[in-house]
Amino acid sequence: MLHFVIGVPIVFALGGMVIFSRTITLWQAALIYLGILAITAVVLPWKFGRYEECDRRGGWTKGLLLAVVTLVSLVTLFYSWTNWWGARKLSAALAVLRDKNEPTRFEELVPPPVPDADNAAAAPVFQEVFVSAKDSRLGKLDVPWKKITGKPESGESTIHFTARFLNPDFKGDDQAAGELVLTSLAPSAPLLQEVAQAVRRPGICWPLDYSKGIEMPLPHLPAMTNTSKVLQGRAHAELATGRPENAFQDVQTLLALARASGSTPFLIMVLVESSILGQASQVISDGLERHAWTDAQLADLSSELSRIDLLARLSDGLRGERASVLQLDASRTDLLTLQGLPDTRTLRLQNAALRAVWAIWPAGWFNEDKAGYIGTIQRYIDAVKQPKELPSTLAELEAARAGSSVWNKIRNPLSYQAMPVLMSPTKRIAATQTILRSLATACAVERYRMAHGRLPATLEDLAPAFLPSIPTDPLTGKPLCYKPSESSSYLIYGTGWDQTDNAGSSVTALTGLSSRLENQADWGVLVKF
Repeated sequence: MLHFVIGVPIVFALGGMVIFSRTITLWQAALIYLGILAITAVVLPWKFGRYEECDRRGGWTKGLLLAVVTLVSLVTLFYSWTNWWGARKLSAALAVLRDKNEPTRFEELVPPPVPDADNAAAAPVFQEVFVSAKDSRLGKLDVPWKKITGKPESGESTIHFTARFLNPDFKGDDQAAGELVLTSLAPSAPLLQEVAQAVRRPGICWPLDYSKGIEMPLPHLPAMTNTSKVLQGRAHAELATGRPENAFQDVQTLLALARASGSTPFLIMVLVESSILGQASQVISDGLERHAWTDAQLADLSSELSRIDLLARLSDGLRGERASVLQLDASRTDLLTLQGLPDTRTLRLQNAALRAVWAIWPAGWFNEDKAGYIGTIQRYIDAVKQPKELPSTLAELEAARAGSSVWNKIRNPLSYQAMPVLMSPTKRIAATQTILRSLATACAVERYRMAHGRLPATLEDLAPAFLPSIPTDPLTGKPLCYKPSESSSYLIYGTGWDQTDNAGSSVTALTGLSSRLENQADWGVLVKF
């Protein structure tokens, strides 16, 4: 049985070389086929040279072996062609990105190093998060209303609702509610002051291991979100208790915390930045309704809000996601992350089955899927540069995904499974950007009211004394809509995702962003006095 000892292992080794290798060139494939031909032409005739004896002693063995060699040759041919074609498609897609001067590696996206003295991330309050997030002071920061449920009653302020959560028997007014909240947060004051000093440093560079791609730990993420919740609650309480200067300082810390969060080129961090900016917006709106801000504070807030460009940050986040996908290897189990299947005990069997499938999955298919994925991301980024086209482009991408065949869904896990993760935050980011621009305009409106004793008739009245130019809707590029009323309130809004003016009917007091994400909703702020 020398042919089994020598011939079959060599054939399977050559076939396995192609099946399990993740890159292959034409000359490598050619050598493999020459090797298979050599086995067929040399090893087998050497063993079966005496055909009569072979026929007498077991011709079926020769036929079986030839069938195995033929099968392995066909499998090898399939993998060789598939891997070559996939590598070719991926190389062409990367060439398109290079022609557009688009980054393809994390090294091109990582923020430059910052001296420790200027680096917010080098402050002790953040450094300890990267040593042990769970045991750090920010990791242990208590958010008294973290598990709050329900909604405020009609006409009830957020601060009063929070006080009732802290003390179900609470019966006081907003000022008493604010005092109760401030008392509950008093133990956190030194830590929050340390955070405020850290985020006001001029630079930020988090000590992250970008080589891990989508598996990169982000220990500072929960610390940032918890801190922002506490700062927001304290700022509302300070406004309710007549401490607007303190509230203004907390708003400044929130805005700086948002900038620090968004310095990482990952979509999740852009969403964290958007969330913190939403929290700051609610405090600013609260101060507008209370007429709590001074002219200097309003000018500062208006200028800072106008400079924020979340859509540009969205593009950076998409580039980071693309770079992390380009780092993926088809043989690695981090594809489970993209499939949404955590490696838990209850899903162990299912995950094991997926690993078995991916172990024999042609690298060419995976590279072809990568090529399609990065091309789609680039189309997405191009649409962000022309925001008016963003809704239609995303609708086309979603329609193409929904119309995919079952085979395409299985064969292209990146494009099919990961794309919804990237698409779903877009409306929220666009809504937040519109609200920020509307709020910057509202600060200018308040300055005009303080100077003239009345609301401006149109937004044109604000320029150039209170605004350098008339703010525009981020999606349409047209001026924001403005509707003052005689009942001491006004609306400032953009026309939302459908880019149709719905008369601001969906815009309510700025207590959250979730109600502004419907396709037919306008996005903006309603300020009541």
